[in-house]
Amino acid sequence: MADLNRNQQNALGALLTTPSVAAAARVCGLSERTIWRYLGDPEFERALRQRQDSETRALTAALVGLSGRAVKALRDLLTDPETPPSVRARAALGWLRERRQAVELDDLAQRVGRLEELLRD
Repeated sequence: MADLNRNQQNALGALLTTPSVAAAARVCGLSERTIWRYLGDPEFERALRQRQDSETRALTAALVGLSGRAVKALRDLLTDPETPPSVRARAALGWLRERRQAVELDDLAQRVGRLEELLRD
């Protein structure tokens, strides 16, 4: 990881686990202005992107790992005559939507990573 000081490391962690800069600032005890200044630093931004990419890959792997169980659950719902059709449709569509988004996010993260590598070279 980049050579970030302790406050920057804390800010990075907070940005990854909170929904906003304001919330991240509260969590790590820094001002919003400081967090915004960090976000303007290319080294900090690069470290943040790397961590976000790593988190995205981990999430995608977790979803892929659950795919077999999800397919079985969906299969059970879809073949059980007691399951209302609306429940079957919502369950199937919801899972398919999430799976598609995970694949798209992983693809996007890989493509952006390749572009970043090209820009560095």
